[in-house]
Amino acid sequence: GTSSSSNGSSRDDETTRSDPAIDIVQFDSAVYYVEEEEEELAMDVVRLGEFKDTIQVSYYTEDASAKAGSRYEAVSGTLVFEPQVLSKTIRVPLISSDAWSTTLEFKVRLHDPRGCDLGRYLFVCRVKVIDNDCFPTNRFEEPIKQYGPGNLIANGVPAIDLIVEYCKFNYTLPGITDKTWATLTIDQLQNLYYLLTIDLLKYVADDVLGPSPGLPLLITSSKELTLLLVGTLLVVPYGILNLLEYWKSQMKTSEISIQFMQENMFRKFTNYSEASRGKIKESEMGLVMVQDVPDMVENGYMRLVQLLKYLGKLAVSSYFILTENPDAEVPLVVSASAIALFVTANYRKSLACNEAVARKQADIVEVVQETNQKYRLIADYYMRPQVQVVLEDRTSSLRSASVPAKGARVMNDYFPGWISTGLVAFYLFFGGSAVVENQLQIGAFLATINAVKDIGDSFKDIFTACLDVGKAIGPVARVTEILNLPTNLSEMKRVNRIRRRMTKEFRTPAKLAELRLRFGTRYGSDAVPILLQDVCFAYPDSDKNVIRNVNLSVQPGNLVAVVGNLRGGKSTFIKLLGNVLLPTGGFYFVPSFLRILHVSDVPTLLKGSLWKNLAIGRDYWQDVQFETDRIVRICRRIGLGSAIMNQLEVTAAAFLAGTDEERDTSWQEALSQSDRVLIHLARAFIYNPEVLVMNRPTLRLPEDTAKIVIQVIKEFVDQKGVELPKQELWKRRPRTAFVSFVRLGGVQAADIVLKVDAGCVSTVDGADVSSDLIR
Repeated sequence: GTSSSSNGSSRDDETTRSDPAIDIVQFDSAVYYVEEEEEELAMDVVRLGEFKDTIQVSYYTEDASAKAGSRYEAVSGTLVFEPQVLSKTIRVPLISSDAWSTTLEFKVRLHDPRGCDLGRYLFVCRVKVIDNDCFPTNRFEEPIKQYGPGNLIANGVPAIDLIVEYCKFNYTLPGITDKTWATLTIDQLQNLYYLLTIDLLKYVADDVLGPSPGLPLLITSSKELTLLLVGTLLVVPYGILNLLEYWKSQMKTSEISIQFMQENMFRKFTNYSEASRGKIKESEMGLVMVQDVPDMVENGYMRLVQLLKYLGKLAVSSYFILTENPDAEVPLVVSASAIALFVTANYRKSLACNEAVARKQADIVEVVQETNQKYRLIADYYMRPQVQVVLEDRTSSLRSASVPAKGARVMNDYFPGWISTGLVAFYLFFGGSAVVENQLQIGAFLATINAVKDIGDSFKDIFTACLDVGKAIGPVARVTEILNLPTNLSEMKRVNRIRRRMTKEFRTPAKLAELRLRFGTRYGSDAVPILLQDVCFAYPDSDKNVIRNVNLSVQPGNLVAVVGNLRGGKSTFIKLLGNVLLPTGGFYFVPSFLRILHVSDVPTLLKGSLWKNLAIGRDYWQDVQFETDRIVRICRRIGLGSAIMNQLEVTAAAFLAGTDEERDTSWQEALSQSDRVLIHLARAFIYNPEVLVMNRPTLRLPEDTAKIVIQVIKEFVDQKGVELPKQELWKRRPRTAFVSFVRLGGVQAADIVLKVDAGCVSTVDGADVSSDLIR
């Protein structure tokens, strides 16, 4: 698992020789992107320092959602850097599969450095394995490309084909194949037991207790012992079947399938492109997760498995009847044909009724969610009556849609009963006549009546199962749409690889020496610039560039203020800098070993404990106690209220012990607006990215608190982080902050001021910035 590719050797140091500090090793990117078809991922471990000595570092892969042996091959080893060697490459083999899965991740960690130090953050990296297969299978790849994932059935793709392909996919999930066969086996054993039961009852009535036995007693000369043995033959298999059925209920077949789909759907959603995310309503996504996915599994896959059980029972019942009365073949065929015709005639109507109810339910959920999210606006503008009217209209629509659905259910329930009743009535007449004429024994007659009734019940079960499978078509179609909407991962992979390639080009020995001397930095890598090259951006479905041909070079370690008139493109530019949006033209280059964090102007808190909200970057922690104390210091520095600080300190021990209430949100109820903003901002300083992009961070803060935040931002840049040891300043990468300020004090504290005007970006003097440009 070790490769020794070198980036070359150098006579020049990357650092000043006057400092004896040891070299630093880290990955050249926090995240790597690879498509499973590529067979192998190459990731570079880079060395920062003087390159004088031989150093080494070990590494190993670590499972996350991607598992070794399934999505990639686990590797581990040791990288040895000879003197003047700048980088080494780790190669991880990938395992390709035609089976669909969302993007899965694993990690690679560096450890056990010898003669060097690990980078503070990039001693661990994440690898995203991109799966380009279509859900549920690649059979629909061309229709999805041609019509879009949400328009398959409307453009002629048979709904049953979608169900079948989903079931084939579900069958291949880990653990499901064996569980499916176990279920089918137990179900058919029950059908064989049913056949045994009616044969034994017929035997008892005709051959043990009847006047004209055709078969001998099982225990010669003893009817009592024969009856006891027959009872045993009924009880013992039943007990075994009971145990098998209980075991089947504990196999969690549907639960595993549901969990797999929900996890992958959520993973897909978190990797959506902005355009894809805009196509799915929050209410719809929630309903699909908790309603459509279970419906798809239970009514789709599991009901098809049950359908095989019902067909098996129909087969054994028919076998018994035809064995006893071959003339019953015609009525059985007629009954089956009637059921088939009824299913065909009512299938689409029943499906449409169910879909109409589902849509109306989603409409109600949408109103409730929007009211909850925007309650303050509704209350402030006295809109409660209007919202109530909207809800009542939608509940009324649901009521209207529910009535036809209920009527369809009643007819669907009763029609198979008519078939069953008709069959019993038919056999009562013809079979009863045969008994009267002594052509059929009473035991055979009664057993056949029971079998005929069971055939009717089987028809009903089969019919109901078919309707339930029909109910799965809508959920399968919606899930297919959601799981085939585009992500931004391929574009992120392209950007990541260009950044890594450009970073390598900057990190040649000659260029590193030139950068170090030119900018006076300890490491030449720290002087690799942030570049915007002919950057343009236009929103989807628009041919107008909001950002136009931006060309900039910013040296790391600067506080950059972004100003501009309203609707001039400032917010869009900030999102481009923060990687929220990707350029539609040109290229935005940030050295690949620098992490970018975008902090929006809307304070957002997670549902969970205070510590959960603040310690998001815990995966990077190497000294838990130090990082915990650092969180408390940053929160105090930024000006959080005494009540929040007290809670933070009181719950620190529980957090360190892993016993804090992660789902507790009660602490959020009494938060002031300022405290919400400050927690939102403190989280960014705790995370400590190398490139921090903030949109109007002081917008909702009073003047005195805003001044403190601006000071902390300035310290973040000057000290390469907040509340970090000064003696380790040399080890840290420079911090760059792009901030859209709403106060002149922030602009005046900046090293560089960028003005965005009608999509064009230029450098201006901070002294010339007026209040009109910071709104």
